[in-house]
Amino acid sequence: MKVKNRKIVYQGIEGSYSYLAGVKFFSKENKFIGVNNFKEIFKLVAENKADFGVVPIENSIAGSVYENIDYLNRYNVKIIGEHYLKIEHCLLGIKARMPFNIRMKYIKKIYSHPKALEQCSKFLDKYKNIEKIAYTDTASSAKLISELNDITLACIASKECAYLYNLQILKNNIQDFKNNFTRFLFIAQLNFNFKEYNLNKASIIFTLPHIPGSLYRALEIFAINNINLTKIESRPIPEKPFEYFFFVDFIFNSRINLDEIFLKFRKKVKKFKILGIYKNAKMWYD
Repeated sequence: MKVKNRKIVYQGIEGSYSYLAGVKFFSKENKFIGVNNFKEIFKLVAENKADFGVVPIENSIAGSVYENIDYLNRYNVKIIGEHYLKIEHCLLGIKARMPFNIRMKYIKKIYSHPKALEQCSKFLDKYKNIEKIAYTDTASSAKLISELNDITLACIASKECAYLYNLQILKNNIQDFKNNFTRFLFIAQLNFNFKEYNLNKASIIFTLPHIPGSLYRALEIFAINNINLTKIESRPIPEKPFEYFFFVDFIFNSRINLDEIFLKFRKKVKKFKILGIYKNAKMWYD
């Protein structure tokens, strides 16, 4: 979806993976606003103080971002699209002319987001003597290294951060797994209307009555209609101990009468919320 001159909020600063996903989906011809946490994204969009929000929902290695599933349940926003961003972590440092093996002997600390450090564990395990420091996000760690201008410090971030913060790429693609993707969702106000065609994916949230077989009977409707569930996650309801809501994504084809499916589904569940109907994104493998 290409738009212009809209306010788009994301977590982190310029160069973060959320920022890169937002640019790819909306284009650079917008005002991108970095905030400190995911909750602020949902608040700004729900309160009509921003047009769109960019939120990671799951990573192919680390799994779901539970916090954002909970916010989708709590805030009145809707999903208008998704994007799979391939995560390519790089080791960055200030510029210096020396071979990689020599440079690594100088480095004493490596900064990055905890998940990025986790996703590069095999590389980092080779350097037991280097301290690994968790930081707010990957792009902020790159900015910090640039500002400190210290040859003993490095960070893990995107290659775009090297260009943005005048750093040297010491090592490319240091993540444990080659095909590492993060799925991002793009949210808008409930009253946002847009013309998109070939919509074939939906996200919903629901709760169930506490009776045997309730989940089976609810999901049976999708199986009967040959609908592919691509994600199902249960999350606790804080104000109701040991009760849960379910987050489900599914892909459907144009021959399906979705309104009729939802009508039947509502009769099988308690709370029911349609989070969004949008176009399924693709992952591009090497």
